[in-house]
Amino acid sequence: MNRRELLAALAAGTAVVPGCLDGDSNGPGDGSPSPTPTQTPTGTVPVTTDSGTPDTETDTGTASGEFVREAFAVPELAAPNSPDSFGVYGARDEQYVVALLDGAAASRPAVDEIALVADGGSHDAQNSVGYGGWALFDYGGAYDPVDNPAGWVVCQLPDPLDVESAAITWPGGEYPLGDDVLADLARPPASFEITSFDAPASATQGETFTLSLAVENTGDVDGTFVGAVNRNFPAYAPVASIRLPVAAGETATWEREVTVDDVGYEGSGELRLWLYWRDDSADQQVTVAIGTDSDDGTRTQGTDSLDGTQTQGTEPAGTATDPDGSTRTDGRGGTRTETDPPTETPTPTATTTEPITPEPSE
Repeated sequence: MNRRELLAALAAGTAVVPGCLDGDSNGPGDGSPSPTPTQTPTGTVPVTTDSGTPDTETDTGTASGEFVREAFAVPELAAPNSPDSFGVYGARDEQYVVALLDGAAASRPAVDEIALVADGGSHDAQNSVGYGGWALFDYGGAYDPVDNPAGWVVCQLPDPLDVESAAITWPGGEYPLGDDVLADLARPPASFEITSFDAPASATQGETFTLSLAVENTGDVDGTFVGAVNRNFPAYAPVASIRLPVAAGETATWEREVTVDDVGYEGSGELRLWLYWRDDSADQQVTVAIGTDSDDGTRTQGTDSLDGTQTQGTEPAGTATDPDGSTRTDGRGGTRTETDPPTETPTPTATTTEPITPEPSE
C-alpha cells in the first residue's frame, strides 16, 4: 500500500523552515491517518446548508482569517517516521498547535511568514514533521504555498502555556485562537495507562477484524492520548493514528477495523500490530490462514503451526519420491504434511531522537 492509497483509504473512513521536527520520533513512540475520535476542532461554528445538512464555516475573527480553516492544540504529533510507518513526536514539556490552511481562498504566504504569537512571544510555523510532510494525523500533506496551498503547519510551544490570548499571524491577517484552545494550552500534561490492546488470535485472508484499545487517564487533568499503529503483514504499513480525548480519571476506548489483505501466495503468516505512544509500546499478533487451491479446483484453508508444520489441502492417493530419495504417501482424502523451518517476524526498533525546538523570538 503506497502513501497515496493509504491516505485515500483513510480519508474515506476505512482506515523546512527554521526548526523542523525531523528525524526519528521521540521515545518509544516509533510507529495512518484514521477515522479516530478527535478533539472538537476550534475556530469553527456549525452552520446549515440549503439542503439542511450540517456544515462548518470558519470563524476567523478578521477579514483575512479564511486562510486558516481550523486550529487545535495537541500534546504530541502522529506523523511518518519512515516511508511505511508512523511515529509519535513530542516530549512531555512540549505541545503543538496544528493549523489547517487554505491558500486557495486567500494569499499564499511563505511558511516562514506564518507564526503563532502569544503574549508578545512568537513561535514559527513548521511544515515538516518526522519523515517528510506527506501526512499528519488524518490530514494529508503539509502546506506549501506553491505545491499544496491547502495543507497544515504546526507551531511548537512549551507545555503548559497559560496566556490570555494567542493568534496565528501572517502578513495582512491573523486568526485568534478560541477560548477552548487556550484552555487546552494552559492545562498541564496528562498521564495515561493502556488497560487493553486487543485483536483476535487468528484470522483468514480477506477477513476484517476489530482492533480495540482502552486508555485510562491516570492524572487529575483532562488530556488527549496520541498514538500510532503499524502493521507488518503482508507488508510494513501504517494502520492508524490516534487522537483520543480522555477525561481525568476516566477510560476511553478506540476501535479500528483491520482487513487481512490478499497476499498472493499460499501458506500462512503472522500479522503483527504495534501500538506506539510517548511513554511505551504494545503489540498484538494475529495468525493469518491463507487459502490454498487443491487439485480439484476447490479452495481450502491452510495454517502453519508454531513449530513450523504446514498442513495443506487434500490430494489424490499416490506415492511421490522427493529429490533426496525419500517418499511420501498421500491417502485419498488424506493430508500431506511437510515440515518447514520456523520463521521469525522482525520487530521494529524504536529510536530516541529529540525534535529540534524553534526558539521563540520577541
